[in-house]
Amino acid sequence: MSDIAIRPAAASDRPWLVAAMAAINDHERTLHDSRQPGAACADAYLTQVEKAIAAHGGAILIALQDDERVACIAFRTVHDDNAAETDDSNVFGYVSDLFVAEPARGQRLAGRLLAEAERHFRDAGLRRMRIGSLAANTPAVRAYARFGFTDYELVLEKRLAP
Repeated sequence: MSDIAIRPAAASDRPWLVAAMAAINDHERTLHDSRQPGAACADAYLTQVEKAIAAHGGAILIALQDDERVACIAFRTVHDDNAAETDDSNVFGYVSDLFVAEPARGQRLAGRLLAEAERHFRDAGLRRMRIGSLAANTPAVRAYARFGFTDYELVLEKRLAP
C-alpha cells in the first residue's frame, strides 16, 4: 500500500467532493428509493454540509494516495436539546459523510479517516461520536463496527399505501 496523506479539503477539491457525494448518493439509491440521483443533488448537498460545518465546527478531510484523492470524510459538532438525554449526549461529534473510491477500498482508509474525526472531537472535549448509515448498507455498517461503533438507535420505516 502506498503512503496515505490526510489533509483538510481545499477549494480546489470541490469538484472531486461533488463527485464523491454523487457516488455516495448513487450507491444509497440502489439500497433505498428515497435517494435522488447523485448528479441531481450532490452540489446542493455538499453546500449544506459545508454550511453546517461552518456553523457548528468540524471539517472535511481528504485522503490522498500518491497525490491522488481517494477518500473523504465530513464531520461536525451537533448541539441537541433533547430533555431525555444527558448533557454529554446532547453535544456530540457527528460524521455526516464518508467515501472511499473503489480502487482504494479494503485498505482501512475509513478507519483512518474516522480516527482523524475522533481526534478532532476529543480535542474539542466531546465524549460521544455518532455516524449514520442506511440499514441495507452492510459494508459501511461493518466498517463502522470495526472502528468501535455500536448500535445506538434504530429507525424503522413502514410504507403507507396512498
